[in-house]
Amino acid sequence: MSRSRDDRSGLLELARREQGAVEVALFWDRGNGEAVIVVWNWSSGVCLQLQAEAYRAGYAFAHPYAFAAASGVPAGDILQAT
Repeated sequence: MSRSRDDRSGLLELARREQGAVEVALFWDRGNGEAVIVVWNWSSGVCLQLQAEAYRAGYAFAHPYAFAAASGVPAGDILQAT
């Protein structure tokens, strides 16, 4: 696994996975200690960005759509990212 740094934003990439046209990445925000999960759907061009407390990062990365729904993201936004 390769870890990348983005010194401009203070984000550190911890993990990334792909399945078909969907890519999910897990970042740690050094500024606030929270996780940032980004879901890209390369087919539709939709990107969904989620923030999670550190203790929920693993769940949010493994199940980003369920986490998004539980966090109040509108169902239409979630469906576009699938």
